[in-house]
Amino acid sequence: MSRAGLASERKDPSELLQIETSRVFVGKSNVRRRPGDVIDLTRSIQEKGVLEPVLVRPVGYRYELIIGSRRLEAAKAAGLKRIPAVVRKMSDEEAIIVSLIENIQRRDLEPEEEYDGLMTLRKLNPKSYGTPEQLAKAIGKSRRYVEDHINAVETVRGLRRETRAEVTVKSAPTPEERKEGVLPLKHATYIHKAEETPSIQGLPSRERAVKLKELAETIAPLPQPEAEKVVSHFVMAPQKSMEEIRKDVQYLRAVKLEILLDPRVAEALRTAAEDRRTTMEAVASLAIHSWLRQQSYF
Repeated sequence: MSRAGLASERKDPSELLQIETSRVFVGKSNVRRRPGDVIDLTRSIQEKGVLEPVLVRPVGYRYELIIGSRRLEAAKAAGLKRIPAVVRKMSDEEAIIVSLIENIQRRDLEPEEEYDGLMTLRKLNPKSYGTPEQLAKAIGKSRRYVEDHINAVETVRGLRRETRAEVTVKSAPTPEERKEGVLPLKHATYIHKAEETPSIQGLPSRERAVKLKELAETIAPLPQPEAEKVVSHFVMAPQKSMEEIRKDVQYLRAVKLEILLDPRVAEALRTAAEDRRTTMEAVASLAIHSWLRQQSYF
């Protein structure tokens, strides 16, 4: 296509255009790095065509894809030479924000892709996107949402780097993936919280990394409430093996007691739980366990 033709294509950015697939590329502005399985979408496009246009921005005489990675891959696989697209002039910041918002709404992003997009945005403009609050406002999410994604991914990547283990996190891993050690996002945030506690920070760095890796492997297949309990017990007794901690949690799940506490004891338990960033139940369980062992009851 001639430059004149390309210029004609771009004269109305809001116009729906048919652009050559060979001129579309996926750059740094597209936060979705893995389009995933497009077999079914390819069949649909072969039968009905591309029903929803992709979004691109002009870069020189080519187009950078902002939204529509799966549609583009499927269109190419279907043998299409052109694809419907909305061409819009955007800055780097605008392109990343649009890509993040669209893919988050579609729930198409994995935590690490979302994290990379947020960090790219922060790097482009630290003044405007340097805090979780600013990032949250930019993508229309809560501060907790952004903090959970940042903390989960940084914790998982830290474990990969320090242990060379294949620790990964996904928004919704399958049961099979979880059995293989893939962490749901919430589970990864539990590990981050555990890592930040004084009892875990006091461990030598190598030992801390290994124990956190073992913790990740242990809780990955567990339901959320049980995973949280395992993490709480781990924080209280990091010297124990994962097997011992699991047994403690299973035992406590089988035995439920209602105990009236002296107000001073209750306050001490509350303070200990706050200091160790865990629950009062976990502190009480460990204290009872320790006393019974000291008295040789088991």
